[in-house]
Amino acid sequence: MKVRKIVGILALFGLIAGLGWVALKPKPEAQILLSNATAAPLASQPNQLAVFVTMENVGPPDQLMSASATDAQDARFSENHGPLALPSESRASLAADGVFLTLDGIDGDLKDGRTFPISLMFEKAGTVTTRARLVAPKVSGKAADLGLFGIGDICQVGDGEPAPRIAISAEETEGGWKIGVLSDDFEFTPNLVDGPHVPGTGHGHIYLNGLKLGRLYSSTTRIGHLPPGQHEIRVTLSTNDHRAYVIGDKPVTASIRILSD
Repeated sequence: MKVRKIVGILALFGLIAGLGWVALKPKPEAQILLSNATAAPLASQPNQLAVFVTMENVGPPDQLMSASATDAQDARFSENHGPLALPSESRASLAADGVFLTLDGIDGDLKDGRTFPISLMFEKAGTVTTRARLVAPKVSGKAADLGLFGIGDICQVGDGEPAPRIAISAEETEGGWKIGVLSDDFEFTPNLVDGPHVPGTGHGHIYLNGLKLGRLYSSTTRIGHLPPGQHEIRVTLSTNDHRAYVIGDKPVTASIRILSD
């Protein structure tokens, strides 16, 4: 009887210790890493720079709140489609075919090799600074004219060619969200990426409130936990050479709204 009592007491102490460890276990720290920052003059607006940068979130969900640049009179995001949320443990980018940063009123000449200090302000990670390297001017495509994100170009589906269709789904999981892509007359071809256009083949681009999360090379993907609130997930089908598929005047794209607690 005494042995059972001792075992019971030890088990109770073990449970209390375990609960204490869970309570004291530190939460993941907010941290955003910036890389591959470039600044391109826009051919249609030579006094304006478009800034593209990769953001790697190695911590919990976060949001990009604002931006600044010491060499510019004004820094703002190209579009507003809701909070620029970054899922936990994810990579996103300010990209030419998504929301990007624009700089107006640049001080000095736009000479080769010049770099621009850029600061991005995040809700949890705080201010993160990098330098954007000046690159060749960027020519705007027709994507924005058809309601697509950014300044990318389009590919009109020709007569007799496969006419892709798309639908997406979102399911909340223990690790975040599972995104499913249902497509017709389309084949994901990761082996052909960056190659010539082959009708009916290519990949997808996935966005969160207009912020590009990356490319899709298969019919399913996962994203991490999101900040509380409503978010729009959008997938657009693109050719191997990164032009958005368009049938008539309708882009091949689909979106779904989700609510994160």
